[in-house]
Amino acid sequence: MSKQLGKETKGAGMQTILAHYGDETFLGAVVPPVFINTLFTFDSYEAFQKSQWQEETYYYSRISNPTQQIAEKKLAALEKGEAAKLFTSGMAAISSTLLHCLSQGDHVVCSYPIYGGTHQLLQNYLPKFGITADFVDFRQLDQVQAAIKPNTKMLYCEGFSTFYMDVFDIPAVVQIAKQHQLLTVMDNTCATPATMRPIEWGIDIVIHSASKYLSGHSDVTAGVVIASQERIDAIANNEIVLLGAALAPLEAWLLTRGLKTFGLRMKQHAESAKQIALMLSQHPQVSRVNLPLLEQHEQHELAVRQFSGNTGLFSFELHGGPYAVAKLMNNLKLFQIGVSWGGFESLIYSPGLAINPEQKSRTEHETRLEHTVRLSVGLEDIEDLMEDFNQALASL
Repeated sequence: MSKQLGKETKGAGMQTILAHYGDETFLGAVVPPVFINTLFTFDSYEAFQKSQWQEETYYYSRISNPTQQIAEKKLAALEKGEAAKLFTSGMAAISSTLLHCLSQGDHVVCSYPIYGGTHQLLQNYLPKFGITADFVDFRQLDQVQAAIKPNTKMLYCEGFSTFYMDVFDIPAVVQIAKQHQLLTVMDNTCATPATMRPIEWGIDIVIHSASKYLSGHSDVTAGVVIASQERIDAIANNEIVLLGAALAPLEAWLLTRGLKTFGLRMKQHAESAKQIALMLSQHPQVSRVNLPLLEQHEQHELAVRQFSGNTGLFSFELHGGPYAVAKLMNNLKLFQIGVSWGGFESLIYSPGLAINPEQKSRTEHETRLEHTVRLSVGLEDIEDLMEDFNQALASL
């Protein structure tokens, strides 16, 4: 076995951690192998019995697997958390976390707009188990305070709000949670740990759809939960075992491969997105660019305090409404129409096609919904992306 970056990662940069930390290599192999086997056998009754209580002893891949653990170690280190657990999708991570933390009679205060699957889970599915939720604008701290009830257990939020990239005062919300002894959970998929690490701001649990920027190649569906070792152990011993949503070894291996270049990819995504956002902010067909890191955005001061930079994801609004949105989307050649984000390819989408009607009626953005376009800026050459956008805008 070759040298490893030890458990102490203090002082190591993000890209160094992702390149080496947690890797188990054999016979000098620079790429860790994939353990695709379902089970692990033992030489004796005593050895198997002992395996139940040792962290890095494996007996069945639905519970744990060396390939899964390599990715989990990297992700925990990336978010500055104590431990991580992988799931088959972002929704599996969200559902398992909520089911683990909440009980019958509990109440959740959730930010909005929120990812559609999360909204549906809290609004329509969990009430049959006696769990309820209210959706409020986390930018309005008085609304957050007012929504808290005697049975409130959790504040659930996103670092950037879905589609409009709104931000809120994280330390203030964490302080509210502490005052009421509430759990805080943040979906950090949009912002990514390249620009913001919620645990450092006092958030208890961080969730990602690892299908997006973390894997980065649009070939893995995965989710991850990052928290204290105690909480991750509890989720592993309950939801992972009972719900059976652990990520398969091959997908975990592909995720680890994607993580090796995460830091480098994010720099390119961010630089290209910033150039396109600046161009759009000056275009006569564009009424607004939703990217708080731009100086002209009304939340710029708050955003630069909490985020080290942008990602490749933002949205903008067109004067021409849904007709202009449809024409622009149809005329772009490099930006493909797709629902996800964070891969190597550039994507375009409109929230008018996706936001649940129940969320539409609850947000100030309702009148802007069908004017809005979301971009996931990929890794193509920026000159080609700019040329593509200019020709599509000219068609309007």
